[in-house]
Amino acid sequence: MAAFWTSLWLVVAVAVLSATRLEAKFTHSAYLDAAREKYFLQWTHDAETITFRVQVATLGYVGFGISPNGDMTGSDIVTGFVTDQGDTFFFDRYATARAMPTIDSSQDWTLEASGENGTHTFLQFSRKLVLCDHTDRTIEAGTTRVIWAYHGEDPPHDTELMYHGETRGARSLMLLSGPQNTELPEDVQTMEFLNDAYGVPYKKVTNYLYRGFKVPDLGGKKHVIAFEPVVQAGNEAVIHHMFLYACLEDLDPNLYDGVQYLRESRDIPADWRSCKVTIIVWDVGGVGMHYPEKVGLSVGAPGDPTFLLMETHYNNAQRKKGMKDSSGIRLLYTSELREHDLGLMQLGMEVGHTQLIPPGSQSFVSVGNCYPDCLEKAMEEESIDKINVIGVHFHAHLAARKMRVRHVRNGVELPWLGNDQNFDFNFQQTVRLQKEREVLKGDYLIVECTYDTTDREEITHGGPNTQDEMCLGHILHYPKMKLRRCKSNPHRVAYLEALGATEVMFRANKDDFVPIQPPQMAGKSMKKLLHSVSWNEELRQKFQAVQRTGNTSVICMKKDNSWEEFHQQTLTMREPPPVILHPFEEADVCKTQGTGASRLKMRQGSKKSIKGIHGHEANAENKSGIKKGSRGKTRKNHRKLNLSPWRHHRRARKISW
Repeated sequence: MAAFWTSLWLVVAVAVLSATRLEAKFTHSAYLDAAREKYFLQWTHDAETITFRVQVATLGYVGFGISPNGDMTGSDIVTGFVTDQGDTFFFDRYATARAMPTIDSSQDWTLEASGENGTHTFLQFSRKLVLCDHTDRTIEAGTTRVIWAYHGEDPPHDTELMYHGETRGARSLMLLSGPQNTELPEDVQTMEFLNDAYGVPYKKVTNYLYRGFKVPDLGGKKHVIAFEPVVQAGNEAVIHHMFLYACLEDLDPNLYDGVQYLRESRDIPADWRSCKVTIIVWDVGGVGMHYPEKVGLSVGAPGDPTFLLMETHYNNAQRKKGMKDSSGIRLLYTSELREHDLGLMQLGMEVGHTQLIPPGSQSFVSVGNCYPDCLEKAMEEESIDKINVIGVHFHAHLAARKMRVRHVRNGVELPWLGNDQNFDFNFQQTVRLQKEREVLKGDYLIVECTYDTTDREEITHGGPNTQDEMCLGHILHYPKMKLRRCKSNPHRVAYLEALGATEVMFRANKDDFVPIQPPQMAGKSMKKLLHSVSWNEELRQKFQAVQRTGNTSVICMKKDNSWEEFHQQTLTMREPPPVILHPFEEADVCKTQGTGASRLKMRQGSKKSIKGIHGHEANAENKSGIKKGSRGKTRKNHRKLNLSPWRHHRRARKISW
């Protein structure tokens, strides 16, 4: 055990910051445990630093970490606990396996405050977003997996930990999203669009329920300033997403209020197919969104929808019987009108079988393009030169790994509007941008989705089922435009050519394109041709080229389009997307002057003894092999109930919980 102590060249730094810092307002919060009662996390950040505060229902040690994938291995971890005497022991660690994490030779997490009472422990700590150290994980925009754990007792020694058992977990969060504005006007009211004890089917895993709602008379224009999911307790694992749609055509709200059908029902009203104007998107794991103070979603004004259609995707993977569901979406609205009406535009690929992902692909990229002429014409009709993007929402299924919205102007790619390098199917949250972004007339937007199908033997189609795929990006913007979808798909003719067709024609009776040359392919549908394909890397690359540089069909759908116009756009073939002359690359801050290798070398060269939070030499072993505390006596795990007030490490300012 002595070798363990002498091998550590550490300084455990506990910075006592000003009262202003300790009382800084946290902009984000989340419960990390599924029961939402044991482990509460708050955080805030600026351009360089992130600060966390954990409040955990334990009087033992607490662990928190940044993980590459939700697993312990490879994670950047902190652990801390408060003794009965009010002393705090806090360490920066890293994990190379599912075992006690190693104490880092460079202590980069700073403890700012700590305490405990008769039931809970809290720790407040911070670190730089980027540390340029192989034992520390960079915190980036997009989905971040955090891990957590705690134990009911303090460790027997200052640096060792007992196994936490089942009191642990992982959760995906958007750590670097814009601030959550949760302050509400005094007159705020709510309206809810809920399913009515719907019996969730169990014979099929994937089911889409559509339910119609008449929008109540609000007595004039109001602004929706936030939306929240209303997920029935116990059904969290089954509700995959809920979308609210307005319709291209005017529908009688009295005729369809409360009417519901499954997607595949033969009785579903034909005019519901025009309900393609997305206004609210919520996906599994999301928590809703409060819009920035200058924008609101218009309701109740002339021209605003009087009928909404809610789509609920049930993913009953366990095929549970007897489930009843009354989940839905709650809108919060006010009479205090904001400066701008909010718009939501759907980008990416139109959902359907023109998205094809070959099996055995480790990083296949699907691409949906918003062509410059579509955006330009939409802005000219509104007499505007630009829109301001304030938020982004991605949507895909199980094979998706990465998603981003690229932004191109005159052949030069600008910083991405959204970039999620760790997409999580079970956490699809609308993200408020830290800083608004301008999109000008003539700009070109691209949604790229990267998939891993190495575990699949059959081709993956675009479609509604959970095993199918989607590639959707939504941008929240102002001012509002009539343009609601700006998307593209690889044209089916381009796929047929990749499969070897030399001549193709459209057959109206099949509403599709079929090859007529060479003879062995003549008249065969895409489905039949794909069924007989033997996939190899050459054919995968051909399909990848179709996605990136092939001819497309373009969806440029405005609020006043007809269903017929929309359908025609899906058939018309357009030229390949423009070439990006100068792609954007994020700067590697660890290679810039003053960081990186030189900084790491400096760390490794510093040899300092372990010090506790009071500046004493860290615990040494006595002759009996029992480690002593920083004051020279063995610590015990006895507890006194209802300890009050909070106890903090020395010199730390006491702050209220």
